[in-house]
Amino acid sequence: MTSRPISVEGRFVGVAVAREADWMFLATDPSMEDLEGAAFASPDEAARVARVVLARGRGLRQAA
Repeated sequence: MTSRPISVEGRFVGVAVAREADWMFLATDPSMEDLEGAAFASPDEAARVARVVLARGRGLRQAA
């Protein structure tokens, strides 16, 4: 099984786990619970979305 840690600004927020056709996000940080089980094309895409979710949780606007 292949997996990649997902960190945002040095904060470990989850793991992307490879499946046949995509990568599944498993949240380790409560702020990422809405992404639990989400499918992404790559670990980089999962990290990008995690950055957006974390920024929105702080009330910041960030370009996707």
